[in-house]
Amino acid sequence: MRKQTILYQIIFFMTILFIINSCDDNILYSERKSKPVDNKPPDTYLFLVVNPNANDQDSLGIDTTASKQIVHWWGEDPDGEVIGYYIQWDYQAEPQWVTTEYDTFYVPIRSAYDEFTFQVWAVDDDSTMDPSPAKQIFPVFNSKPRISFKNRSNPTAPPGNPNVTSYTFPTRTFMWSAVDPDGNETITHIYYALDDTSNWTQLSGNQNSITLTDIPPGEHRFYVKAADIAGAESEIISFPDPQDDMVPNNWVVKEPKGDVLLVNDFAQDQQNKTQLYYENLLKNIIGPDQYSVWEIGSYQFKQENSLPYATIDIKANLDYFDKVVWFSHLGRPNISEAGLSITQYMAEGGHIFITNGNEEQPDTTWTFTRIDSVYRLNPGGRLLTGIEILASFTGTDQDSTLDMEIGQLIGNRVSALIPGAQAKPVYRMQPDTTAIVPIPYNGSPYVGLQ
Repeated sequence: MRKQTILYQIIFFMTILFIINSCDDNILYSERKSKPVDNKPPDTYLFLVVNPNANDQDSLGIDTTASKQIVHWWGEDPDGEVIGYYIQWDYQAEPQWVTTEYDTFYVPIRSAYDEFTFQVWAVDDDSTMDPSPAKQIFPVFNSKPRISFKNRSNPTAPPGNPNVTSYTFPTRTFMWSAVDPDGNETITHIYYALDDTSNWTQLSGNQNSITLTDIPPGEHRFYVKAADIAGAESEIISFPDPQDDMVPNNWVVKEPKGDVLLVNDFAQDQQNKTQLYYENLLKNIIGPDQYSVWEIGSYQFKQENSLPYATIDIKANLDYFDKVVWFSHLGRPNISEAGLSITQYMAEGGHIFITNGNEEQPDTTWTFTRIDSVYRLNPGGRLLTGIEILASFTGTDQDSTLDMEIGQLIGNRVSALIPGAQAKPVYRMQPDTTAIVPIPYNGSPYVGLQ
């Protein structure tokens, strides 16, 4: 029985093989061959990144938006894959081929309001293009850029009194900040003018300062404005600005005279009595009209002539002269703020003589000196008439010809100087052992270093 069953299985198997081998090969091939299907085009989709400066964008459409557009797109192909896209704005003559799926555009709006249409076609790996492109209409409202001077970059006027004059030498730096609600990238140009607004000078849109040199002596006014990619311009701002009571109404450029600059860094010298003292010395030494005066104000006095905000302007003022006499007494002088410019000036061969008020202590900005430290010479605030100040320039008897003597009671605290490495003392106080009047110090402290 078992042998019979095995025999039946062998006969059945051989019969199947015979049927298969006896079939027509063409009939089997035609039955196995896939039926051809036409290529299906891809579909294209758009996605918009909402601009936070745009107005009322929602999923249903766009009310108005900005000139800056961030657009994403993609495609789907039911029988293949998408290999790229054609994109086109209605102001472009021909579509552009891209393989990316997003970009940032700045539509060239030339009026306060306009509409722009964007279309994108997906293309599949059979070079079939979507016959129905994704399309979006953008109603665009252009926003003007805004511009303002950088905070503190211009001097201020005394409270309630803008009718004052800010004086400079022929170098002046102006700084500003320009912004655009459509994105600061849309600011393409900055324009400035000196005195004549019919003659503008063009700068790049990302420039935020300009240093004017060789400005002619006399009264001037500086103008600046910003323009965006759509040609919209900001309001014009100026210095001085007669409509702004916070800044001086006048700006006057002074011509440098002589080789010596007298710097009045004593803002409390309201009637210029101390300045006149130094001017009389200079007139006797080098003659009248052989020096120039630079009066530096403070936040409290003469704000209209405060130390320039730009370091380049401070350095330029010093560079006009071979020698500088810088005096400061009571109040808060500007020596530390000008320290870098003074150091650069001296490194390039300039000469400076500084008389420092007792309020300013040397710090890390004082790289122009070899002072180690200072202390109060007269803690009680008095130096009596008759105390000598001894010269120590040469270390010989010749120094005695340069000795000085206090001719009038000094009623302010004075600083003694502790020399640092390589400092050369040039003046010291009379020793306490030889003075014939009461003195408030011990020894013979230095008061002048080179």
